[in-house]
Amino acid sequence: MTSPAAQLESALATTIEEKTARGRTDQLPSTKGWHPGARIGATAELGALLAYNDDGSTGICNLENGRGTWLNLQPQDRKQDHRPYSVWRWMAAYNGRPACLMGRLAPGAARLELHASDGTVAEADVVDGTFAAEIAVDMAVLRHARERLEAHEAASAEGRAEFERLMADSRTEMAKLKVRVYDSTGTLLYDGAAINATD
Repeated sequence: MTSPAAQLESALATTIEEKTARGRTDQLPSTKGWHPGARIGATAELGALLAYNDDGSTGICNLENGRGTWLNLQPQDRKQDHRPYSVWRWMAAYNGRPACLMGRLAPGAARLELHASDGTVAEADVVDGTFAAEIAVDMAVLRHARERLEAHEAASAEGRAEFERLMADSRTEMAKLKVRVYDSTGTLLYDGAAINATD
C-alpha cells in the first residue's frame, strides 16, 4: 500500500476506529473531503503524508512501512512570518534518521530546497501547495540522543531536564539547515534558516 490515497484512507480509518474505541468521538476527523499532499518516506519504516480537507482542515498522516497508521490534525496554518512557507512539522536528524521539514507553501511559491552546510541539497516533494522534505545530515550533538535519554529515568527531574536539553539542541541544529524557495519561473523568493523561534 504505497499510493498516497490508500495511505490517507488507511490512516483516516485507523484514527476514527481508535478514537471511537476510546470514546473520543468529539475529536473525530471528518470522513469525507480529504486529499493527499506531499510525503516523505513513502515506503520507509517511518514516514509522513500531509493531507488537506475541502473544509480547510489539515493533517499529517504517520506512515509505517508504506501503510498509513494515524492522522494528526493540525492547527490552522500558522502565519508565514515573512517567509513563503509555514511549518507544520520539523524533526532534527537523530538515531540514524534524516532531518525533515513539512508544511505549506505560500501562493506563488512552487519549489523548496533544504540545504545542509556540507553542500547536501534535498528537493521537497510538493503537492497542491504542501511540501515535505528530508535530508540526510550529521547533527553531531544529536548522534547519541537515545543514549542521553536512556541514561535517566524518564519521569525523573534529570530525565525531563535531559529531554529539554535535547529539544533545545534539536532546535539549534535544525535552524542551521537552510531553505531556498523559488517561484514557478525559478526566481528565488527566500534563502534563510529552515525554522525560526515560532516553529
